[in-house]
Amino acid sequence: MTLIPSYRSRPSALHTARASVGAAFCCAFALVGALYRHPLILAGAMGGILVAGIAAGVGREVGRSLRLALPFAVLVATVNAVVYQEGATLLVRGGHFLGRRWDVTLEATLEGLMNGMRIVVLIAALGGLMSAAVDPDELLKALRRISYRSALTATLATRLVPVLARDAARMGDAARCRPHPPGRLAVVRAALSGALDRAVDVAAALEVRGYSLAGRPARRSHPVSRHDLRIGAAAFAVAAAALAGVAAGVGGVESYPTLELALGPAEVALAGGLVVLGAAPLVGRSARLGVARA
Repeated sequence: MTLIPSYRSRPSALHTARASVGAAFCCAFALVGALYRHPLILAGAMGGILVAGIAAGVGREVGRSLRLALPFAVLVATVNAVVYQEGATLLVRGGHFLGRRWDVTLEATLEGLMNGMRIVVLIAALGGLMSAAVDPDELLKALRRISYRSALTATLATRLVPVLARDAARMGDAARCRPHPPGRLAVVRAALSGALDRAVDVAAALEVRGYSLAGRPARRSHPVSRHDLRIGAAAFAVAAAALAGVAAGVGGVESYPTLELALGPAEVALAGGLVVLGAAPLVGRSARLGVARA
């Protein structure tokens, strides 16, 4: 669970901006990972996420999310290299198994690595930067007018998952202290039964307090702060640049039968622009001073 960042309030523009605006900023970088396979552009998006995290004071949390993302990226790259047989450059000539030949080509390996980079960008943006710098309670409050019960369920999930993880860790510690420690399956069953008991207790408490009859809350207006404007403008710029690049054909990649990678001024400019846009709203005197809304 140490790999999963948790939100803590900090005096940065990203933390001070309203949750919906901060989430839009993080999702804009995730959009780059969803739209592009070009390694230079993905590296630019990753650089923008890292500089934004460092400027917001959550660089360590973003780094932990990278530790979580790298195994998935390696898995995707490995599976693509082993399973997909296209490509003109043969690296490893495998044998016959399950009625097919298992060859590894350079093009399939590089395609897997590019897809792995996309996963790293998505997890770093949503699981790292967004989890550490955007208040989940405020974000769910913004969604509760759309679906009250879904927002309540998500709020309980974000609150109870760390509690259940601590319960499981304590059960594991207690099991190891016994002369004959039980197996992992027994610990998992105990943790699962405890989670179900806690869920029943929480449901009963919510019903007693009238949450089952609650309706859509009243709309409340909040003044727009300069941090909202800075983060929102950067989010719009990142999303607009990503969409405009796709429309203009920037970052074209053809993996098969041979790798063809577009590498020109447009790709370099887009990658550099993503890094600059990640840092721009979080640096400078106006971003560091005055965390109250104005």
